[in-house]
Amino acid sequence: MEPREINWKPSRKIQGLTFALILILVVSIMFGFTMVISVGVGHAVLLVDPLTKSTSDPIVGPTYVVKAPWVTAVDVYYATESFEDTIGCFSSDQLEMQIQILLRWSLDPGKLRALYQNYPRLNYKEAAIESIMAETIRLVTKNFTALQTIEFRDVVRNQIETAVRQEVQVESSLAGALTSFEFDLRNIGYPTKYTAAIEDKLVAEQQKIQADFEKQRILILADATAQEVIIKAAGEAEAKVIEANATKEAIALVLESTGQSGNETRIAELYLWVQALQRIAPDIDILIVGADGTPVLIPTNSTTP
Repeated sequence: MEPREINWKPSRKIQGLTFALILILVVSIMFGFTMVISVGVGHAVLLVDPLTKSTSDPIVGPTYVVKAPWVTAVDVYYATESFEDTIGCFSSDQLEMQIQILLRWSLDPGKLRALYQNYPRLNYKEAAIESIMAETIRLVTKNFTALQTIEFRDVVRNQIETAVRQEVQVESSLAGALTSFEFDLRNIGYPTKYTAAIEDKLVAEQQKIQADFEKQRILILADATAQEVIIKAAGEAEAKVIEANATKEAIALVLESTGQSGNETRIAELYLWVQALQRIAPDIDILIVGADGTPVLIPTNSTTP
């Protein structure tokens, strides 16, 4: 007996039930992915329910959150935020400057709900921080001349930081959410012509300082040279006085030993003559005066031929 081929087809009812089960499974998986969300480190999530028009307290990561499919999860990064910009402003003498600043802060997780309610798009940096920075910097710089912003850069920086911090704290729309506030004045840009003028002035001042130094050095050297000449001259004069007194005393001793013979002047002349000859010929030890009064000098080391 030959086997018979059986062709079995599910009924439409069974097919519809199977399709429904598959659809339910797919929808359940999709809902599952939308109902469970991951919250990373440094992030917080606010759950916004459009049906009840309510916003939950922030849920701080790292964690997982289960929510209803119709609830929106708003992710907020609270660890470290920053704002960097170059702001045009004027000094008190109406010189335009470009001040480059960098602002850093963290957000207080406990105040994220109030901040979100004030800024649903979380655009508080553009809507509040930027305007606060621009207005505050312009108010501070108008109290300084352009040259003072160079000479007292730290003072300008500190005043800007203090003013910005105060304005951020009193800004009600920020809800006091900004903490760990840091301010950095990165650069103050000046017009090219003004910068060139400042550089020329600094060069001129350096040249003047160098010239004053050289002048002072020359004066000191000249004064030292003059003092040296004066001291040398005074020493020579004093030496001559000492020598003259010694000569006077020597002549007096010679006259005293020879007695008052009426040749005192001649004896004094001879003494001075001998002293002069000793300076001229220090190696001559024997002096003979000829009959005509001509001195004959005989060295001690001379030999008779």
